[in-house]
Amino acid sequence: MKSFHIVTFGCQMNEHDSERMAGILEERGYAPASVAENAGMVILNTCSIREKAEQKFYSELGRLRTLKKANPKLTIAVAGCIAQQEGKKILSKAPYVDMVLGPSDIAGLFTMVEAHRRRPVPVIETEGDPEYHHKLIPASRTDGLKAWVSIMYGCDNFCTYCVVPYLRGRERSRPPRDLVQEVRGLTEKGFKEVTLLGQNVNSYGKGLKEGSDFPRLLGMINDIPGIERVRFVTSHPRDLSDALIEAVRDLPKVCESLHLPVQSGSDRVLAAMNRRYTSSEYREKVKKLKSAVPGIALTTDVIVGFPGETEDDFEMTMGLLGGVEYDNIFAFKYSQRPNTAALTLTGHLPENVKEARLERVLSLQRDITLKKNSRLVGTVQEVLVEGQSKKGGKLTGRTRGNKAVNFHGNDAPIGSLLSVRITSAGPNSFSGEPCV
Repeated sequence: MKSFHIVTFGCQMNEHDSERMAGILEERGYAPASVAENAGMVILNTCSIREKAEQKFYSELGRLRTLKKANPKLTIAVAGCIAQQEGKKILSKAPYVDMVLGPSDIAGLFTMVEAHRRRPVPVIETEGDPEYHHKLIPASRTDGLKAWVSIMYGCDNFCTYCVVPYLRGRERSRPPRDLVQEVRGLTEKGFKEVTLLGQNVNSYGKGLKEGSDFPRLLGMINDIPGIERVRFVTSHPRDLSDALIEAVRDLPKVCESLHLPVQSGSDRVLAAMNRRYTSSEYREKVKKLKSAVPGIALTTDVIVGFPGETEDDFEMTMGLLGGVEYDNIFAFKYSQRPNTAALTLTGHLPENVKEARLERVLSLQRDITLKKNSRLVGTVQEVLVEGQSKKGGKLTGRTRGNKAVNFHGNDAPIGSLLSVRITSAGPNSFSGEPCV
């Protein structure tokens, strides 16, 4: 019975939270199971940021009800943002759930397991641990080469469409010494790349002693022997400083790629979203980035169909996408989320309008991505070898711009850095040949 299976919904933050829950359980002698049917405990780590992820969670929770009937001893836990949002209300929808815990209550997971074992009644912990960001929690990482490292929790921005500040709390930064210690430990296990995680990494350092900010932290991680590459997500455009742009330019291990969510190209919509920058201010920062770091790979998030978005507003977003020419985008239809200020706005758009606008955005970006990818044909790119490609007989890896490359070269060890000449480009990946 000391086995577990975790199903994760949502973003990298949730993926890393799942790694931490696995680390806690494995440290206590639990073994991971590849499928829920073979596990003594199933954890659903949930996301409430978008409606689709929430729908997937409730579908999976319904499936687990059948497993619970077949195996009454099965422990079912709900973690993550929906757990924080719904709390004990989950039990009214699914009384067969045994544990509910919020994102900042993960450190107490095993205590909850033990409490439920002693007294088999539902255990709920969603108060949030005020010292969570100071705790060193083990993580069970399955990649072995690339690792996520959370540097902060929560968000202070209160964008009107977003539930994060309500579910993950206000910003709390982890101490730099703890982060350096964690990354040093990763190098000893053979990890070559780290991605620093936060809802807004650009504001890292709030509440810490003077001099603790994100560019300085990047410098500290850059200086750790053994780490070859450093990435980070997500950056709020308002807090993208000149010092951070200089860090991306000057620190050799910090990769030339940046995820910079714009959400809309319309100043009126940006104001309604409470993004606190204008389209022109955003474009100016992109201009600085491209000037300081030529060839930087830029990605972004876009929301279409926000309440009150007119056709003119939407065309401004299309114009921004065409002007910036992102390497890739993550585009979504606006969806109503509980407790957000956008619920009270007027002018909510019908689904067919949102769907049509989303398809136009995706169509435009497909053309831009293929055009940008084609420009790399013939160039030589540094590739971190990750292992066997799904396209048989080849290896695969990623460039510093985070682009997937498939290539021949079976004697290149995993984790090595290889110079690869790009021979062809597709919408999602490249083919290449190692340089002799």
